[in-house]
Amino acid sequence: MKPSPADELDVKAAARVAGRTTETIRRWVWSGRLPARKRGNRLVMARKDVEALAGATERRPLSLAEWARLAERALRGRRGPRASASDLVIEERRRRLEEVGAHRGR
Repeated sequence: MKPSPADELDVKAAARVAGRTTETIRRWVWSGRLPARKRGNRLVMARKDVEALAGATERRPLSLAEWARLAERALRGRRGPRASASDLVIEERRRRLEEVGAHRGR
């Protein structure tokens, strides 16, 4: 179900709700942690998603594995043949996570 326009926030409003900067909100969207969509030339996101993420980040920081799972879930169903910047970051983080796991076995 698509959120109603009253439940959608632009980047500035999301920053106020989350108590973060607009740049942090954009990073959350770019990294896949915060689902958003374009409306015209603006990014909009559901208020409940912003509040949930802001509350989750106050509790404890995400581990690398948790972040990768969230980012992969956010990118599922995305269409297009080209890798986005977030795809490249996820691939790099997955590689680093595998390296860390390989070192633990030594």
